[in-house]
Amino acid sequence: MTAVAIRRAGPDDAAAVAVLNAHVQGWHAAHYPEAFFPQPDPAALTAHFAGRLAEPGVTCLLAGDPAAGYALCSLQERGLSVFSPPVRRLMIEHVAVAPQARRRGIGAALLTEARALARGLGADEILLDTWEGNHAAHAFFEAQGFALRRMLYRATP
Repeated sequence: MTAVAIRRAGPDDAAAVAVLNAHVQGWHAAHYPEAFFPQPDPAALTAHFAGRLAEPGVTCLLAGDPAAGYALCSLQERGLSVFSPPVRRLMIEHVAVAPQARRRGIGAALLTEARALARGLGADEILLDTWEGNHAAHAFFEAQGFALRRMLYRATP
């Protein structure tokens, strides 16, 4: 397995991130049609990612050239409260690898780089969330050293 080149995305990478997001969006729409649109407008999706890439505290990591995967990360800080101590965390909001590029170490390389980013930002922890039905992702995240932290339940009124 060859080393995977990882770089930080810039404003000009929004369209590439939008393309990489398409299969993830499709999976979510197929499994949770009440919560996701199957095919968002490509221009709107690119604009969304352009906005996210411009936000302070947001880092998008791109893997490969051309990009075959990405991890969208945001720094979150919660101050001291009566309930809990302060925490500084890196939230991995998206991890996506193009289907044709899977099982080549790209996802692992993205998470390794996210860990390095978290250390560089002085984060106390790294969190990510995943949908209940995404069992392949669960196994991958556990193999990368992530452990289940909490669960979210849903009901209709």
